[in-house]
Amino acid sequence: MTPATKTLPGYAEQAVGGLRHLGHVLGLGPAFHASAAETMSVLFGGWGHRSTRGPAESGQPNAPAPFEYSLVLSGDRVDVRLFYRPLAAAGPTTAEVSWDAARRTLAELERRGLAHLHRAQDLGDLFRPRSPQATFGTCLAASAGERGIARVKVYYDTFAAGTGHHQELIGDALNRLGHGPAWTWVRHHDPAGVAALMPAVFALDLQESADARVKFYTTVHEHSAAELAARASALSDAAGRAAADFVERMAVEGSAALAGAGRRPTLCWSMTSRRPDRPADATLYLPSNLYAPSTKDITSRLRTALAPNLFRRVERLVSQCAETAPDDGPGNPFHWVGTKLLRNEPLTFYLSAAAVEAARSAFPTRAAAGPHDTSR
Repeated sequence: MTPATKTLPGYAEQAVGGLRHLGHVLGLGPAFHASAAETMSVLFGGWGHRSTRGPAESGQPNAPAPFEYSLVLSGDRVDVRLFYRPLAAAGPTTAEVSWDAARRTLAELERRGLAHLHRAQDLGDLFRPRSPQATFGTCLAASAGERGIARVKVYYDTFAAGTGHHQELIGDALNRLGHGPAWTWVRHHDPAGVAALMPAVFALDLQESADARVKFYTTVHEHSAAELAARASALSDAAGRAAADFVERMAVEGSAALAGAGRRPTLCWSMTSRRPDRPADATLYLPSNLYAPSTKDITSRLRTALAPNLFRRVERLVSQCAETAPDDGPGNPFHWVGTKLLRNEPLTFYLSAAAVEAARSAFPTRAAAGPHDTSR
């Protein structure tokens, strides 16, 4: 093991420090700071001590962490969330190992009253990895707040039975959950999306609520805002207008950005029990630091999208991340930005663990110290 590797914190400690740094920069208060360690001990339980994803990476201390952050921004509020893939306690993480690790975490969250698993249990045999083509097994997401963990989600691998079965698995899952009519609606109204399902993702909110969502993701191949609006208008005229407006507001080149090369946007269909016959909403995700790469680009868009007080807090984070970004990287630290098309607030911005860790290292604060720091 190299000296650089030895100095790396485990992933749980890195996430605690990252959460505390975000809490400090975004002004989330001492209760948010205090809850971070317990949050990560539960979410990363059993493997958070790791500092590499697998044995082959022992000499690669800069290997990407298996988690990222997202910021849900609305009014004057920030909801910080983590999305991650559970790892093995030691050795390589296969899809099967990730599946088992996620099941253990979900069982603990259910025991604590933080997740309701009856819908997930109905899908176990569908999404259990059983093919060499399975890509990740299971991912999890949760909000990390001043009261700890909330809004838990599970993300299933639709390549669990092989790449030729993902549409079948999504359809079977939706039928089991009572959303068969919505799946029929999507296949009829969005055949292009069904033909271009985003690889390997089917998501489920684990709350006991009529608003708990079932989601799957499709790739946007449309090359103009007008084409995208026409596709989203299958949900409603308002959804079509919101999609086109979101592109115009968030991309430097406006509609022309969709004609460029690189990562494609994503359109996510979501269903709830309130509307079993069709999707209840759709979320559009744009590759933010591709469409608005510079610090100035993203800052000007945040200024018009956020309330002044919230803008000032997020601007400080953007400035820190821009100052510590790689020389050949974009100044905008957010790799995705998303909005719901029928309830087009809040906005959600996604940023990597590496970006937050770099900012935390360059702008240290006592509030962002790791859980084993003894200088406090």
